[in-house]
Amino acid sequence: MRTVLVALFLLTGLLTKAQSKPALEPAAMREDFAYLRHYLEATHPMLYIHHTPEAMKITMDSLAATLDKPLPFLGFYKKIAYLIAQVGCEHTSCGYGVGFDKLMHSARFFPYQLYFQPGKVHIVINLTLDKDIRPGDELISINNYPIDSIRKVLYQYIPADGHITEAKDNQLSAMAFNIWYYLFVEQAKQFKIVVRTREGQLINKTVDAVTLKKLNAQAVKNPVNKPVFDLVKQLQAWRKEPLHLELLPEEKAAVLSVLTFATDMNSFRSKLDSFFKVMAAGKTEKLIIELANNGGGEVELAADLLNYFITEPTSIVEYSYLLTDSDEYLKLASIPDEIRQSKYDYIEPLKDGKSYTKLSKYAGELKMLQPRADRFTGKVYLFVNGGTSSAASTFAAVMKSLGLATVVGQETIGTYAGGGTVIGLDLILPNSKITAHTGLLYQRFRTSGGSPHRGVIPDVPYVVSFDELFAPDKPWRKFILGLK
Repeated sequence: MRTVLVALFLLTGLLTKAQSKPALEPAAMREDFAYLRHYLEATHPMLYIHHTPEAMKITMDSLAATLDKPLPFLGFYKKIAYLIAQVGCEHTSCGYGVGFDKLMHSARFFPYQLYFQPGKVHIVINLTLDKDIRPGDELISINNYPIDSIRKVLYQYIPADGHITEAKDNQLSAMAFNIWYYLFVEQAKQFKIVVRTREGQLINKTVDAVTLKKLNAQAVKNPVNKPVFDLVKQLQAWRKEPLHLELLPEEKAAVLSVLTFATDMNSFRSKLDSFFKVMAAGKTEKLIIELANNGGGEVELAADLLNYFITEPTSIVEYSYLLTDSDEYLKLASIPDEIRQSKYDYIEPLKDGKSYTKLSKYAGELKMLQPRADRFTGKVYLFVNGGTSSAASTFAAVMKSLGLATVVGQETIGTYAGGGTVIGLDLILPNSKITAHTGLLYQRFRTSGGSPHRGVIPDVPYVVSFDELFAPDKPWRKFILGLK
């Protein structure tokens, strides 16, 4: 929730002049589809991890067979987005391409920002000037379709690792819902909505679709949103630092909030070391590590954190590999030129269909960690949710697998056994100019057991309610400290 509340205002920089895209002919779409399919089949290490080769072939062949008549651009874009989501990799995605910022200027969107929970969808920001619908009210339907059915439609187009769905709810809990509804459901001029207020009253009304520029202006003016924007200000200040430590002396406990692993590595390590010294001096017996909505970053930093708990030598990543070492593909990869120029300093030559990465400054996550003399020996809890991604999810997976922590919260967005990374191919489909980023590197985490298709499953489930988002005492902390 920390990140989704501010998502609306991150879109304001997209506003320029309007532009539409022409329809696409079958030959052009088939060429684009074949282009993407080739790169997926030749280079994507996760293509056949969550599906059998036969199943993926059926999916791809079926999609290709539908490209037999002209389609509007968005009609073809939906097919590409569906294929990308089917891969089951959170680091693989596609984009509208040239003109997206202009589309964002001209398009009109659903005028409420939403917060998705299991079984419920709340209004989080009212982007109209009407005051009858408030943050916390429950959205029941849009244009006569239950919101849960709309949720399931959008799931088909949202990339996530494996078969994880809670991660998709987390992504929908932002202006992404409004944009994806426009791209993948309908470009409506009006919305007939049914909303249940906190008091149980049903509101049936019709609201106009509105441009992003107007949504921003109205959101700030509407007084019902004040509690949300007050929270946004607090969170923006909070997020300026990646690490926070709060001591709870009466409980002999501490809360270490790790907001991201995408930060300056030296600063992160220095602050982390100082925090563990503070906890040691305070004789902390219980440690809660807050990883909710941590979008990941450097796995090497996650390994540094892991190092404070391990009792035996281990690494956070067991091995990683590519399916190709060909320059044909590496030239398109999001890797430093240094690797391209001296690739075998960093990867092994291809053997039996895999090119394994070597321990280097670009693959510090492969380093074998040695137990620290000052390791933390108390009870450890990890608080995670559907926004716990990439390196943060990897850390949670290895901590759970090694029996070093009790995991509390919701299933993470990253898979438990292994997954892709941000290293991939940056593609532009030749005719439609749709962009795609496809995974190139697979990492096998130092975990055992668990499903390779699911995220880190909590030992103790806990869903943060909408009202709890605004609670200054953070009830989830009290819940965790009460666990035996």
